Amino acid sequence: MQVNLCVSKWEMKSNPVHLISEEDLKQSFLIENASSSKKDKKDERRKKANEGSGSVRGGGGGNAREFKIKKTKKKGRKDADSDEESQTTSTNRSKHLEICFMSQEEIEDVLRKHIRDCPEELILEIADHLVRPLTKSYQEVLRSVFMSSASNSSGASRKKTIKDLQEEVSSLYNNVRLFEKGAKHFTDETQTNITKHMLKTVCTDITNLIFNFLAADVMMAAEDYTVITSEMRKKILSALQEEMRGPLTKLHISLNGKSLEEFVSALDAATEACDIMVKKGDKKKERQILFQHRQALVEQLKVTEDPALVLHLTSVLLFQFSTHCMLHAPGRCVPQIITFLSTKIPEDQHSSLVKYQGLVVKQLISQNKKIGQGDDDSLDNKLEAEESTEAIRKELQELTTSIKDLVLRPRKSSVTEE
Repeated sequence: MQVNLCVSKWEMKSNPVHLISEEDLKQSFLIENASSSKKDKKDERRKKANEGSGSVRGGGGGNAREFKIKKTKKKGRKDADSDEESQTTSTNRSKHLEICFMSQEEIEDVLRKHIRDCPEELILEIADHLVRPLTKSYQEVLRSVFMSSASNSSGASRKKTIKDLQEEVSSLYNNVRLFEKGAKHFTDETQTNITKHMLKTVCTDITNLIFNFLAADVMMAAEDYTVITSEMRKKILSALQEEMRGPLTKLHISLNGKSLEEFVSALDAATEACDIMVKKGDKKKERQILFQHRQALVEQLKVTEDPALVLHLTSVLLFQFSTHCMLHAPGRCVPQIITFLSTKIPEDQHSSLVKYQGLVVKQLISQNKKIGQGDDDSLDNKLEAEESTEAIRKELQELTTSIKDLVLRPRKSSVTEE
């Protein structure tokens, strides 16, 4: 029994060949149908046999009875042969449809790897003993997975899933709309970079969320929608119904564009085609989202000590305080955000940001130089570079608290959110 457990658990975890696939589930369903069909046909043959064995009137008593007995015996033997032949055929069909977890030869190979100094005869006998119970256990798992997937896509469970999907899509949709307002404060090039960043992040999350929900109907869903790639979306598209495929294809293509308006338009068409209701936020909802977003960034700023991230979070939060708009920007846009803030915050605060930015850039350059240094560099050059890096690190460490305080402890003279 220990060997049985060892082999089944080890193989199920380590061998990707034995992962449950859609084909396995289909074959499991065919076995169920084959078994019920065999029982129905057998009952039907027995019913016909019983009807054929009724009394038959003959010309004379003795001869009639003798004729009846002979006929009954002949027919009974014929039916028995037919039943036996039918059972043999059904058994062969079931064996043909039977989904095998591992062949006996594969089990023998596993045993040889994990049990050393064991006689070959014993390995063969153990493998022969394990084939049937392993196959039975595997089929039970297949059956339970099939029934679970069937039940999850029906009734109240599906309604709950749709409701959760609509809430999450609505939340991300409203975030995109508010981020879009923030991006419009910048010039064309910076605005384009921010838009591309949004399409690759939050917009892709919305798209994957919808695709993964629809993929569940064709048994292609992923456990985590954030891992879905462009190629996976194409495969899901090919399996969807025609009326959904068109709008979702446009949504998929819009992620590679440069326009948030194009994405939002494609999203509206896709949600309508898929019967997903998106709740668009009002002014009260927008203020709530702004507050929650600000608090999330503040909490992240409190715990981080990475200078580059401190600069990024502080700049984005100061932007939100001064414009009342959320901003979802990549790290390379931080210099443009600081430049924008020059007319929005007190001069001394802006000077501190600029100084901190210069130190962050120097630290990144020195780190890259350190990585690119070869063995040919002199010891003096290496020592000089290390001393310079250490001096920058200490200066950044001294300034980090004051930079955080621009947001965490804003002065009355600074612009704050109402």
